Amino acid sequence: MPTKITILNASGKFSRVLDLLESRAQRSLADIKAHIELPNIDIVISPCSDEYKTESGILGCVSSQYVIDILLDADHANLVDIINRELTAVIAHELHHVIRQSAGIKNKNLIENLITEGLACHFETKFNGNTTPRFFDEIKQYDWRDLFHQMKPHLQDIDFDYPVYFAGKDTKQFPNRAGYWVGFNLVSQYISKHGGCAVSLVASTAEELRI
Repeated sequence: MPTKITILNASGKFSRVLDLLESRAQRSLADIKAHIELPNIDIVISPCSDEYKTESGILGCVSSQYVIDILLDADHANLVDIINRELTAVIAHELHHVIRQSAGIKNKNLIENLITEGLACHFETKFNGNTTPRFFDEIKQYDWRDLFHQMKPHLQDIDFDYPVYFAGKDTKQFPNRAGYWVGFNLVSQYISKHGGCAVSLVASTAEELRI
């Protein structure tokens, strides 16, 4: 069965943008399919509760091997812009994770997670005009090499605290999205030296990428 998108709107929160959301979501799948074979998975788009609202207005996660959840802030002032500019990239990011997992790639330690997120962020750039993801706007001020140097002693750690490295849980240790920024640049460095792209490298391990 093909990738299927379901939009949850029993609350009516999406009613004012439902036509746009439906068309953009379906177009997203068509655009992504032009680059990589889509997996058999359900994508559920729903309004997010207050606890998940962020400045970006959109969150994505692979909830299981069967479901990707996309959470949209239906009350966001720039909801239409988010749907038009961010939805495809976020869906692409999460689909890249699913495809990578289906290839047997494990994300147990820190370096494996850095590379997986870095590749998914690179895949996003195919759908945002070949620019770095917008959620890097603030983290760009940090030198990724300095952040990576701080992470090096823990690269093989399995019990690392994911929110500390990727979600700004303790900004005294690492700024928000540090792991994404480091991973993105590690992948960029590899591609610059050896070629390839997020699609051709989707099934490559961190070891194979010589990181």
